[in-house]
Amino acid sequence: MHLPQPHHMPVISGRTAQRLADAEDGVLEISLDLGLSMARVAIAGAEVVLPDGQRLARTELAASFSSPEDCIEVCPDGCRKVYIYSEAKRKYYKLYQPYESRAPTVVINNAAMHAIVGKDPWQDAAEKVGMLPGRRGECLDTCCGLGYSAQLLAQEGFERIVTCEVDPNVLQVAAANPWSEGLFTGRKIEIVQVDVRRFVESCPNGRFACIFHDPPTVFHAGELYAGSLYGQFARALSASGVLYHYVGEPGGRTGRDYARGVMRRLQQRGFTDVRRAVGGVLAVQAGAL
Repeated sequence: MHLPQPHHMPVISGRTAQRLADAEDGVLEISLDLGLSMARVAIAGAEVVLPDGQRLARTELAASFSSPEDCIEVCPDGCRKVYIYSEAKRKYYKLYQPYESRAPTVVINNAAMHAIVGKDPWQDAAEKVGMLPGRRGECLDTCCGLGYSAQLLAQEGFERIVTCEVDPNVLQVAAANPWSEGLFTGRKIEIVQVDVRRFVESCPNGRFACIFHDPPTVFHAGELYAGSLYGQFARALSASGVLYHYVGEPGGRTGRDYARGVMRRLQQRGFTDVRRAVGGVLAVQAGAL
């Protein structure tokens, strides 16, 4: 399968689109890349004029979103919400910005793929990457998503990051997201479009210094919490390798401790130092610390 390429088109939030639709004539400073930078646009009667001269009808902007958190791609042929519906998977995917001018997440069938209560998705990824005690060598990022973790892992010092994404629709959303551009252009990052279970089975023993495992919740992807996968992780890690495993709190309301079960299965599969960490579990092979 061919990787999508970054779209390099302006993307604005529903909040920004509403500001543009309602503004008085004049100059308005807004972000055309969901908060990464600022630009000045002209409001002239019924139109908005972008810095490159592209003109947008304000009525079209007002009709382009259904909620303030929607993300709208400004294309040469008009405005469209960053949204995909897959008939084959019976799922919808949309880019969703919970906080203005900060990184968006991807929502799949009404489930956000980042923790977004009290923090933005980039902060969520950074907290998890910050748990890693060592940041050298090659790292496997098991669930790419929008690629925030892969970009942060590269920034933190890993020489190479292999990131797996089984769902092409997620990568299509990432291609429209300005915050994901480094995923596609980063020289340290390789995107593999395959189920991580198949990929890790094909890896030689001891290939990775680190595995960063940030799957959807156990309710959405229970197969990624299986002992058989943990055994493959242990095999693919070096003798001093580290695994970070996000778990979250899916059983918080019922009192069920999913992290405890994860820790037990990791120990059964050969991890010698297993402990709780922010949002999940840190598991270390002998000699890592």
